[in-house]
Amino acid sequence: MKSQVESIYRFDEFELHAEGPALYFRGELVEGGGKKALQVLLVYLDHPHELVPHDVVLNEVWGDGSFGVTSDTINQYISQIRVLLAKYDSKEYFKNKKGRGYVFSGDVRETVFDPPQADAVLESRPATPVVPSGLILVSALLLAVVVGAAAFWHFYPDNSEAEIRAAVKESQMFESLVLYKNPADFREGSLDQFWTKEVDGEPNSDRRRIRDSVAKLVSDDRRYGDETKCEKFEIQFVRINDAKNFADVRTLEKWFIAEYSGDGKLLKNRSVGPYFVSYNVQKIDGRWLIERSTTARSTRPVAFLKDIEFVTQPIAGRQFLVRITGRDFEPEFVYIEAVGPGCPDARPCRVPNSALRETASMTEAELSNVPMTLASGTFKIFVHNGESQPSNPVFLTIP
Repeated sequence: MKSQVESIYRFDEFELHAEGPALYFRGELVEGGGKKALQVLLVYLDHPHELVPHDVVLNEVWGDGSFGVTSDTINQYISQIRVLLAKYDSKEYFKNKKGRGYVFSGDVRETVFDPPQADAVLESRPATPVVPSGLILVSALLLAVVVGAAAFWHFYPDNSEAEIRAAVKESQMFESLVLYKNPADFREGSLDQFWTKEVDGEPNSDRRRIRDSVAKLVSDDRRYGDETKCEKFEIQFVRINDAKNFADVRTLEKWFIAEYSGDGKLLKNRSVGPYFVSYNVQKIDGRWLIERSTTARSTRPVAFLKDIEFVTQPIAGRQFLVRITGRDFEPEFVYIEAVGPGCPDARPCRVPNSALRETASMTEAELSNVPMTLASGTFKIFVHNGESQPSNPVFLTIP
């Protein structure tokens, strides 16, 4: 029986699982690609930063069934792939070498998982040889060694998975329940116990994220309170490569966070999640360390809009402020879209979360001092919580 090898190709926040194939972005399945398009993409991921001629793609994807398939067919699939990737990332991954082929310009990392197959072991056993009598004693000694080794591994099994599980969970408890409770005491060296320092000369992205989060807490004079806790931490799977030096981990997490000001005043309580997190971990000098983590988009509540009113006098083409009331607004993720003159359905005008953070006051029931600049006319106003579905619309008329 053939061993079932599974290869996973990673570039930026995408993962292409060769088995299937299936494409994921931040842990969520990307739909609409089509099997053949992903098979074409797989060829280029096998040869990153290399010119891949059309005939190579034809041979690897269609093989003997490539009759009638031309370079124009490949061009069509590349266009399809470009559109698919552009829905999630604006980067241009393919460079066209006119008349010769394409180059995939992204940095690709391949991980191969090859679980041992019992049937394959059985099929590989040779016929039993005839052992000369003079070798019986040697064979007996070798058998004793093998039995002793088997006994050793029986009583002292490989515990890589247990170590990985512990390292991932402890890292997250340390980040949220230690570092963010005392952000002013942060030291870069404290991250060495859970995160890699560099990967291919590049700083660890998780370390950078943690530094930014700590700096933000310090600049805002905020910290996590003692009520902060992990409400759910389930490890969905741990997949370790054959060399036992690299692993993929998927978790389901939910946190309750209490934020305080530096003088001890409670600012807000909030729940984060549940959401999935994918971790890449490496074994370095005998320790499992996190190389990178990516958080899948979680399902967020759909906001409900009750009313919208002007805070300052509206003038077409100039900024004015409004107040929006309703429920289920998530200040960490909420943003606003307007559809009307100059703001078509396909490309509505948007007030991003970053702009709201700068000027607006936000609670779960009210968004005050929301800045807008619109043309004259009537607009439908929607609110989104991150990747949630849009709220019901309310109407706003600009004279």
